[in-house]
Amino acid sequence: MMKQIHTFWIILLVLFTPMLFFQCGEESSSDIPSEFTNVIDELAAGWTAYMDGDYYEAKDHFITVAEYDAEIADAYNGLGWTYMRMRDFPSAASQFSFVVSLATLQGNDTLKADAYAGLFLKGYVQKVTGTLSGELNETQAEELLLQGIQYADSVLHLDSQYSSIHDPDFDVAAVKKLMAYSFYSMRRFYDAMEYLDDDILSSVSLDTVTEEVHLESDANGNVIGVLPSGGAIKVLSVTDQSGIVVDGDLAHTVDTAPEEVVYFDYFLRGDDEMVFANLADYDYPSKSDTVVAFSLPDYFDGGGIMVSPPRSGIFQVNSIHLDTLDVELVYWIYKPNIGPIPPKFAWNFVKIVKSFDYVKVGNRFVIDYAFRNYNVTYQRTDDFLELMRLIENYL
Repeated sequence: MMKQIHTFWIILLVLFTPMLFFQCGEESSSDIPSEFTNVIDELAAGWTAYMDGDYYEAKDHFITVAEYDAEIADAYNGLGWTYMRMRDFPSAASQFSFVVSLATLQGNDTLKADAYAGLFLKGYVQKVTGTLSGELNETQAEELLLQGIQYADSVLHLDSQYSSIHDPDFDVAAVKKLMAYSFYSMRRFYDAMEYLDDDILSSVSLDTVTEEVHLESDANGNVIGVLPSGGAIKVLSVTDQSGIVVDGDLAHTVDTAPEEVVYFDYFLRGDDEMVFANLADYDYPSKSDTVVAFSLPDYFDGGGIMVSPPRSGIFQVNSIHLDTLDVELVYWIYKPNIGPIPPKFAWNFVKIVKSFDYVKVGNRFVIDYAFRNYNVTYQRTDDFLELMRLIENYL
């Protein structure tokens, strides 16, 4: 009975293989080239041409093998990788899918894993090229990534130490990195981190930096901290730096009051932003202080009438008015963008628009504000995990 089933599949393969090539836009020939020696040498010649970058010659060798013996799955696998390199994505998908079916029948998990790896990489390259050319919208691009991640999961399930002779740089580490980048592209950062084990992280160039991260809030109440150096892949620690007191041109840090010690809930967005709890969801520390207005010289980004609360890290002002008159003033948080900046102007002073005559140096103003300021230690890399370098030959 098993022999009959095996014979049945061979007949199907022989019948449908020419149709497969026809669907891929290839003209098949029943004539074996006169220089053909044997299947092993012809298959090896195909992979040699592939690794040399001669994809048209590689394709001819693989087709010759497939026409001679329809059960040699590696010939179709070679065609899949070759078509992928030639940007013929539909043909590559057809060949890889055929390899998966044939390798399953033959019980060849190694070859099956390689075909799934080809489908994974094919989908990612197709996503990148389609996005750059405008042929794919955001939804279509994400669908390709999600499908590719499923293929990659199959690779790791079939062969946890996956590697290929034909593309030695595309091994299990590259698969995991590309899976991480796929999730990263969809802004699913926690999912991305699941694939970055110690072996992966040790294979890329990382720096560990500690920097002050100041918060900003937008009109929707989102609270965002920008990492100065960027390129963050993992935050190691976050400590509160909101107790900075400004005294003249000097600044010093005081211990955070016990009632203000909190768990810092955040997640990474992109490679240079930390997103903290929304203003509506978390009661950030706030103060109401009476401060004296002063003048900032014009060479500091236009200068103007300023106020400086005793705590730095301002990211939202609720109100500001003259201490003897409860009239709301127009203002904005001052972020100097030129240097050198004296220490006391390190971050977030408030600039008052001169809408009233009493907005002048020496007058006292009441300011109500929210503040929070962090020291963040994180791991970073110049380009996220150098993943683009791994696949630049494919793009």
